Amino acid sequence: MKLTNKHSRIVIKIGSGVLSNQKGQIRTQVIQAIANDIASINKNRQLIIVSSGAIAMGRKLINMHGDINLSESQALAAVGQIELMRSWKSAFQKHNIDIAQILLTPKEIQTRKDANTAIKTINTLHDHKVIPVVNENDTTATDEIQFGDNDLLSARLAKLFRADLLIMLSTVDGLHESFLNNGNLSQASLLKSVNKITPTIKKMAGRASQLGKGGMISKIEAAQLILGMNSELVITRGDTPDPITKLRRNSLSTWFKK
Repeated sequence: MKLTNKHSRIVIKIGSGVLSNQKGQIRTQVIQAIANDIASINKNRQLIIVSSGAIAMGRKLINMHGDINLSESQALAAVGQIELMRSWKSAFQKHNIDIAQILLTPKEIQTRKDANTAIKTINTLHDHKVIPVVNENDTTATDEIQFGDNDLLSARLAKLFRADLLIMLSTVDGLHESFLNNGNLSQASLLKSVNKITPTIKKMAGRASQLGKGGMISKIEAAQLILGMNSELVITRGDTPDPITKLRRNSLSTWFKK
């Protein structure tokens, strides 16, 4: 399975662990590399970026250690979102590509009227050759984070957008058999393709990272949603050279496709 020209409507989700290190510091080189890669496939395609990382990036500006409560999470997101968008804007300026920020809450992606409004905005941005950069609006959410490091947000957005493909750039190559027992990835088989979410597949779910909120659990849930709409999802490592264009070949990744 490969990235082909038939994939003309693509959602690209980048996890917080890809964009920042364990100290919450922005990995500028990774952001620039991903922007370069996205720019290389931008022609004749409609793209949406779903970018995590605001809370992780906020940690370096507001000194909070250990577990954080909801209000602290919201404060970190408010600070980190500015730096996150500044980084993406700078990275895409080198390609003369404009970006726009869209912040969504669970209500806005699940309510028909609000969801349609969001899609209309995205379509208008595409008409003007602007790439939307979407994140969950953590600063105004009244419940605990629901989208799992934006995994479910990107899947639901892909469904509304009628995307051909959802690309998830993660800190792992894909779904490994070792997730079944939380084992060593280096010694486990990478599943190249999955056409159905079975109980066994659901058990292959890693624990959420400290900086992110999702892990493999929410990615499997996202894949189930994507398979239900007869679209495709691929998980691949995002902090390697050219992670997206490598999908045109047999790169290390897991494809979910019926």
